[in-house]
Amino acid sequence: MTLLDRYLAKRIVGAMLRILLSMTLLVVVVDLLLTRQDNIIKYKIPAWAVVEYYICFIPQVIFEYHAAALSVLIAGLMVLGKSAQDNEMTAVLAGGISLRRIARAPVVVALLAAIGAYAFQDTLGVTASRTAEVLDKKYFSKIGGPVRHGTSWTNLGGLWTCHVLKFNPRAMTGQDVYLHAIRPGRVDEIRANRIYWDEKERRWYLEDGRWAAFDPGKDWEVVSQRITRAPAPFAESPEELFALDEPSRSKTVLELAGDLHRAEHLGMPALRQQVEYHLKFAQPALCFVMIFLAIPFALRLRRGGFMLGVGASIAIGLAYLTVFYISVGLGYMGTLSPMVAAWLANVLFLAGGLYLFRRTPT
Repeated sequence: MTLLDRYLAKRIVGAMLRILLSMTLLVVVVDLLLTRQDNIIKYKIPAWAVVEYYICFIPQVIFEYHAAALSVLIAGLMVLGKSAQDNEMTAVLAGGISLRRIARAPVVVALLAAIGAYAFQDTLGVTASRTAEVLDKKYFSKIGGPVRHGTSWTNLGGLWTCHVLKFNPRAMTGQDVYLHAIRPGRVDEIRANRIYWDEKERRWYLEDGRWAAFDPGKDWEVVSQRITRAPAPFAESPEELFALDEPSRSKTVLELAGDLHRAEHLGMPALRQQVEYHLKFAQPALCFVMIFLAIPFALRLRRGGFMLGVGASIAIGLAYLTVFYISVGLGYMGTLSPMVAAWLANVLFLAGGLYLFRRTPT
């Protein structure tokens, strides 16, 4: 690296870290005062639990709130804009150094930030998110009655399909159970009053039911068996059946990919999780995209001062978030494919940034 590269890289990295810290502290304070304060007082949550929760909350701020990418954008605008205002850029360009050469250090810093963000998100970020979920359920969430809803599992082992009219995911038990399996020359049907998961034996059990088998061609019953308590005829565990209920932020890329594969095999809808899988790559990559917006805007706003740079950051950030949330929402609805929904905003803003970069007067 040349002296110019080290000079720009050092200033941008320093500004990024300060901005990222400031944004994180701001979000934490706002969340504490507006969202958590009442429960902290009401449930007398210990101070250590609050501190641990907000330490584990940091990855969510960095990625889901786009703090990392916005810090790259603001740092690039501030540092390069200041250099342009002080005529440092004019002097460098007059010395025969091209804009592409000047941009090398900021682009490398942004690329390393994107790689580091992905690595952090997929390792410490996942661990922190899991801990935050545990703390949130233990201390902050209001305790209510059992949540019961219907659920269905298809393509289970043995060609079984299971429908539970009332299921309590906390207790792993359900009522009004119907199972059926269609095979050549035979249809099996089970109706039971209750199904529950036995953690010790690691299997599902049925209670108070009846197992019948039919010949579909002759339309008469072949076998009929009363069920008092018997193992369910499928072996899938709750971890497999309810894997998609856990937040994607609490899973690594490989874990989420495995859950999606199992969901596809079981016939479960997983459109939202497919979008979030691609977002695990698209969100860190935004750090790289933002530097190509920061460079041309910084040079164009050289006479505007600090406040104009802040205004430009806000405008770019709001424009990106608008496109981002629209495309992701369309992905959740199935209007856009998961990959397109996750990457559309990045591609559009990268294309816009490269266009402005090429048209920047030197």
